[in-house]
Amino acid sequence: MIAFHVKKRCRKVFFSSLVFLVFLSVPLLSLAIEPADIPGNIHVGQLDIHPSLSVKEEYNDNIYDEASHEAGSAITTYSPGIAFQLPFQRHLLSMDCRADFIEPSRHQNYQTENYFANIMLDLDFNILDIQIGDNWKRDSVAPDYEKDIRNDYYQNRFFFNTSYKLADRYKIKGFFRNENRDFNSFHKPWQWDPELDNYMQNEVGFNLFYRFLPLTSALVEYVYAHKNNLDKGLQSTDSDTNWVWLGLTWETASKITGTIKGGYTYRNYEAGIDDFDGFGMKADLRYKLTSYTTIGLNGFRKPVDTAVTEEEGVYGPYYISSGGTLSVDHKLTHKISANAHVSYRNDNYEEEGIYDKKRDDDCYGIGVGVNYQVQDWLGCEVSYNYVDNDSNFEQEDYRNNIVAGKISLSF
Repeated sequence: MIAFHVKKRCRKVFFSSLVFLVFLSVPLLSLAIEPADIPGNIHVGQLDIHPSLSVKEEYNDNIYDEASHEAGSAITTYSPGIAFQLPFQRHLLSMDCRADFIEPSRHQNYQTENYFANIMLDLDFNILDIQIGDNWKRDSVAPDYEKDIRNDYYQNRFFFNTSYKLADRYKIKGFFRNENRDFNSFHKPWQWDPELDNYMQNEVGFNLFYRFLPLTSALVEYVYAHKNNLDKGLQSTDSDTNWVWLGLTWETASKITGTIKGGYTYRNYEAGIDDFDGFGMKADLRYKLTSYTTIGLNGFRKPVDTAVTEEEGVYGPYYISSGGTLSVDHKLTHKISANAHVSYRNDNYEEEGIYDKKRDDDCYGIGVGVNYQVQDWLGCEVSYNYVDNDSNFEQEDYRNNIVAGKISLSF
């Protein structure tokens, strides 16, 4: 046992030293390597292969999001990845995979290894476009306190999208998505079984687009979704959701890009749970103010099921989450850019759960960062983020200060 801890300690020292050396060597690398010497991506016939690697070092002064007795830790994240692209005629087959190895300097229950893989076939027949793909990941829910454990799960999402141009101004799009999540059943004796967060969801819908300006379209969206949760003999939390939304979308060549949409949303729960009936929306917009400055706006309002693995189940079966983020990106020089953002989110729980009042959280965030693209294949960034969660349950209040630095290599 002593030998095991010594080996683990040596590995941490090695990892920390390696990260320090990498950060120290960035300026030297930028001076020592000429652009002509930089290796490009790998080509095998028509196949392009793009390897990548990033190393992130951060300090979080409250890794468990606790109201008091905060525990801080330095956290190192290594993220190797590789992407493949195979174009043929007007079509494209793409695949990528990535791993995140997360190593805290303290509090070893925070340590984990996560894996992600994606594949998509894009078939372009001019007026008809078909996309078929799958997103797979082996991820985890972070621990909430010192004696908690990470809850590992596998998640898979299959999707099928097809769009057809009816005329110069009209386009119709249909889609189907199947998503399932499967938790590892291991847990401490006093904890809820994480398998209660297992689910399978099927979603089907369509969009109708009408282009009334050269780069701007109006849209109508209808979606039906059925979610089947693993209840294990407890009260069923299965649900059916319908929404009819209106919106606008802008193509990438315009000064504004992205989509904003919203409208009527209805979620019906099967057994003894108050239904949700109201306004829902989603926005993801970017506005190019000048050739140097871009403003981003993201917003949402949606019902969200609570999760026992995130210690939320005691507050009821679901909450309404509303919020948004305003961001600014500014290019200082050809290689250096700065960014800043402010965010707000309100989580309003619809039922009392085991308590005599409904939970209501207001979460505020700010962040700043600087990116330096040393070479086309080498970049680094530093950032600071602050989060303040203000809840009407005192034990759910928390504040985070996170300082981070990251180096990315991509070929």
